[in-house]
Amino acid sequence: MMRGTLLKLIILGAIVSLAGCATQPISHPNSDQQRLHKAALINAQLGIDYLRSGNRQRAYEKLKLALSQYPDSSTVNYAYALMMQNFGENAKAKLYYEKALQLDPKNSDAHNNFGVFLCQQKQYAEAQTQFKAAVTNPLYATPQVAYANSGFCYLQQGNQTAAEKAFRKALVASPNFRPALYGLIKLATDEGDWKKANSYLKQASSQVIDWPPLLGLCIEVKRHVGDISGATQCARTLYRQYPDSPEAKKLLDGGA
Repeated sequence: MMRGTLLKLIILGAIVSLAGCATQPISHPNSDQQRLHKAALINAQLGIDYLRSGNRQRAYEKLKLALSQYPDSSTVNYAYALMMQNFGENAKAKLYYEKALQLDPKNSDAHNNFGVFLCQQKQYAEAQTQFKAAVTNPLYATPQVAYANSGFCYLQQGNQTAAEKAFRKALVASPNFRPALYGLIKLATDEGDWKKANSYLKQASSQVIDWPPLLGLCIEVKRHVGDISGATQCARTLYRQYPDSPEAKKLLDGGA
């Protein structure tokens, strides 16, 4: 059964940049307000970059500064919530997610990541509400991310049927979205339906499968259906392209 690993994987992908985040217009802007807002957004992005690189102290400094520069920015509050979540400060994370969405209810990135946060807290119904809010915004650029997160959250609840529907919606939004394809294949393998899992792999291009979690599954699936050549090909790609990945190390240890 899949745990929170893929949820974490997708959320990390979602905070590469804040550039696409929704930002509410400034009320009665003047040059000072505009300058502060711009500076706050820059510092928030720097903070997220530091967070991703593991420099928590600098991340805190930049995001604290951004919040002081423009506390009424949805994007800045959202970034601060991500940092608090990363720090394990769950009460503060929830507070800043809620403030970000109060400031801009159409901030779909915040809805999505708040959903991930709530799912990790086992608040499943509330999490699904957030994912739904994210995808119902027609301006949301990456609905496949929220659909896939919804699917993994349903899996944590043990609701495979709803999870499959969510993964399929993710692939409708973005046919080559790897986490959603992973979700469907893993569902099939968990049910022991190796032919179904193999059919998903056959429908995907080699470029899509060229990703450690999918390559690891590919080896397992191909071995079960007797396609030794296919398993060898996936193993070779995994070793050559991703030798330091957990999947490659597992294979070397004889775990696949």
